[in-house]
Amino acid sequence: MPTATGEKAQSLKTVFDSLHKLLLRHSPPFKVKTGLVRNKRDLHLIAPKPVAIPGAYGGKPTDKAVAAIIEQKGYIGFYCSPDYLKDGAAKGKSSDLMKFLKGKGCFHVTRLDASLEKEIEVALGEGTKVFESRGWL
Repeated sequence: MPTATGEKAQSLKTVFDSLHKLLLRHSPPFKVKTGLVRNKRDLHLIAPKPVAIPGAYGGKPTDKAVAAIIEQKGYIGFYCSPDYLKDGAAKGKSSDLMKFLKGKGCFHVTRLDASLEKEIEVALGEGTKVFESRGWL
């Protein structure tokens, strides 16, 4: 009989795999990068070309991610950067997604159902709009 820890690990693997598929649907227009976090499964959706953000990184163009997922010990981290770029972006998110919020754009996802998956899809769509409005796509 599987242990509770084994069941949770399997469940997090399933959550990661589902989010992985969901993020891949946004490539293109975004590039996909993996292996950026040592010893953890991850996936990052990156703007197609490096962007220069005034006042950041000395004005040097850098890769900018719209979203990322990273498998952590007890959750899957879903990081949505448009929440940092657009004031009040989190206000439109559902209460289901907001239950997982642990920062301005960091969500600790421990389970995934159809409604939560739809809310994450909406957040990615909003992120795409923010990147388009800034000329990054």
